[in-house]
Order: sequence, then C-alpha cells, then structure tokens
Amino acid sequence: MSSKLLNTTSANRISFTTISLFPRSQNYIHIYFAINAISFSQNLKTTLSYTINGSNKNEKDSIEFKLNLPCSQYLRKKLMNSDAFADLMSSGTLTCQSHIDIPLSNQDFTSRIKTICQSYRLTIVEQINSAASLYAETILGQPIAFLLKSTNSQTNISVDGKSTETHFLSNLMEEIKTPLR
Repeated sequence: MSSKLLNTTSANRISFTTISLFPRSQNYIHIYFAINAISFSQNLKTTLSYTINGSNKNEKDSIEFKLNLPCSQYLRKKLMNSDAFADLMSSGTLTCQSHIDIPLSNQDFTSRIKTICQSYRLTIVEQINSAASLYAETILGQPIAFLLKSTNSQTNISVDGKSTETHFLSNLMEEIKTPLR
C-alpha cells in the first residue's frame, strides 16, 4: 500500500463528525493521507454518503467518484540557478534517464514551456532560444530535471528527463506525453 488515510476509525470505515449544511452554505472537511511511495499515480475510489433531512422523512444517498493523483501531484516547484542545475546534471547523481517527443501543437515554444510548467509543477531554470531547462523536486526531495528543445522541424519538442527514481520518471514522462487540455 503506497497511500494511507490518516483519520480512520477502523480499517474499512472512515468516520467524520456530523455537519449540517444549510442552503447556499459551504463546509469543508480536510482529509489527510500518508504517502509512502510516489512511483506511480494513485486512483482513490471514494463514496460520499449523506442524509437529506426532509419535513416528513430522512433520505439517504451517496455519490461515488474517483480521485486521481497523477505523479505530477507529487512534485513541488523548486527554484534553482543555472550553475547549480549544470552541476547537478554533470554530477552523476541523476542516474535515471528518459526521452520523449511531444507535439508543439498550436503554441509557440515559450507558451508551450509555460503550459508544461504550470501543468506539471516545474520551474524554468533557464531558457535560451528554443531550448529550456526545467526543474522540480518530489515531495520526498528527489530531484527531477528536464531539458526541452524544439526540434529542427519546429513541430515537436524533444524532452530529456533525468532523476534518481526510474519508475517515477517513466510515469511522469508518460503523463507529459499525454496531450495537455
């Protein structure tokens, strides 16, 4: 098991304090998870049960939904200067590598890089012409580095990723390869 709900009352049942929700009002319940492994995305199947108190009777119902936590949700933006990035890339620390090509779509290179950074919690270390270096760390402190280059045809972006964790990098690259919406 790579994730565990922290506020459980038993192994199979989760109980929260009862709340009353009045018309046009809001209430929030914070649910905390302990994450032990981040190498792959998590799909948490959830059922929210509720009771509607009517004037004559109480009506029970439930809503089922899935909470998808892709690998990018385990990243956090981290600033790094270009010298430190170059040192990291040449240090041998990042032993895992992966490569993909993604379509440039209808955006220019700079806009596409910004979209990738916003969508996947990455920061731009440096951008020169049609090349950019991006960086983030996982919630476990593992470095993730990318070099993105516009290819000669100007229709694709070449993405080279490096990390210390093979499975996480591989799954993150698959996520990036999926068309952005």
